[in-house]
Amino acid sequence: MESNVELTEIQQFYKNRTFFLTGITGLLGKLVLEKILRSFQVKRIYVLVRDKDGSDAETRCAAAMDSMAFGPLRRVDPEFFNKVSLIVGDCEKPDLGLNEYDKNLIMSEVECIFHCAATVDLGASLKKAALTNVKATRDLLDIAKQMKNLKTFVYISSVHSNFPQYEIHEKFYDLTGGKLVEILEFSNDQILDERASELLQGWPNAVAYTMNVAEDVIRRHGKSLPLCVIRPSLMVSSAEEPVTGYIEGISGLQGATVSYALGINRVNYYENGTLDIVPVDYVVSIVVAAGWYTGLQNIRMGKGESSTTEPPIYHCISSQEKPVTTDEWMGVTETECKEVPSVKMCQLPMSFQTACYQNYMLLTFLLHTCMAFLCDICLKFVGKKPVIMDIYKKLHKDQENFRPYLLRQWYFSNDNTQKLLKRMSFKDRELFNFDILTLNWQAYFVNYVRGVRVYLLKDPLSTVTEGKKKQEKKFMVQVITASFICVALYIIGKILLYKVIFKLFRKY
Repeated sequence: MESNVELTEIQQFYKNRTFFLTGITGLLGKLVLEKILRSFQVKRIYVLVRDKDGSDAETRCAAAMDSMAFGPLRRVDPEFFNKVSLIVGDCEKPDLGLNEYDKNLIMSEVECIFHCAATVDLGASLKKAALTNVKATRDLLDIAKQMKNLKTFVYISSVHSNFPQYEIHEKFYDLTGGKLVEILEFSNDQILDERASELLQGWPNAVAYTMNVAEDVIRRHGKSLPLCVIRPSLMVSSAEEPVTGYIEGISGLQGATVSYALGINRVNYYENGTLDIVPVDYVVSIVVAAGWYTGLQNIRMGKGESSTTEPPIYHCISSQEKPVTTDEWMGVTETECKEVPSVKMCQLPMSFQTACYQNYMLLTFLLHTCMAFLCDICLKFVGKKPVIMDIYKKLHKDQENFRPYLLRQWYFSNDNTQKLLKRMSFKDRELFNFDILTLNWQAYFVNYVRGVRVYLLKDPLSTVTEGKKKQEKKFMVQVITASFICVALYIIGKILLYKVIFKLFRKY
């Protein structure tokens, strides 16, 4: 952004600010970082990154900023990373794993906090989810209360943080969070493990539950802070920024698209209904805009007055203004997968949809388990390691974890979000767009599938022609195989039928 360009109200608010970001190795945190660097004249951005899986924090931070998400920014400002400072820490450790020097540095310099870090693995244990989603949030609130110049604090939750509710508004709900907080503060890990099934009763997984508990922590301990909560629905690839169709992470809806494109998944089990999804760049924009308005309100009210009110909540959803059904999403994505087939496909992409659990179990047994068993036998026969059954076990586990979100319907309100949109200037609404009415779903899904192909399958669009040739070959193999099976079943059935008839009537 050129210094001689007139700044918008949001840009002026964030000008020369110092930021603290968590979760920048994840999709949302990474895109929030990119958006801040591309849109604002910042002073400094401190990012919290931990050592993981044998890679140190510095390597992981460099890898995050070397991703394709920063491509457009890199072309404009090749040295953008000079404004970013690494803080080594860990959300699973007390005080986010910060040493005393870094903690004091953050407390004295940081003005804006964007807390994007969270455990979102639907199969995560209660312990892991509680440490990252609850304990880290509580510790960051304690640090924020000691910050000298804090202007805004944005916490990213999820609309499914109140999963047991059917009607969810932009407010806090009284559920069962207090028990977990007490266990985290006054008990050991063994007690947490022993009471996991009790605490998670009525919840689909530890992620949704701990996000609800984290919201309760914010509600109780964040009243004195200029704080707001963002609840996005299921996040999918970017609509426009930083690049069209950008996505990371093979899980949830993205995982379903990948497994279909590769020809691995043959069966989908869901109840057709409204599927609330939102492009990740829309979430990034509302994070920035809500942070601006929260800080602005805090300045207007004066220090301390905000302590009498609960932090505002903003839903970033699509079901109110521009709903999409699960059948529409499934149909369009499958059609587009066939338009740009991947050269990495294992089988011809095709699948069956069912809303009957018994049908789902039968079809997965025949089309997944039996097929995997036969393939593994063939691999053993040629001296290779049998891996197909393991692939399907992981697929079925991921489907099981995500299934609750496809079998249930909610009503989400978004009054606060609509009011926030109206408070923004026309220029800010262009720069930080989260108005779902501006989105063309048909065009979006075309780019979504291509984004999955490029960013998740690592298969460039230059190989589409080759992919179509492979798709035609797979189709012929499928036809020949199906014909062979039908003929074989016919012959076997005829032989068995004649034998049965012969035995029944031979005495006559």
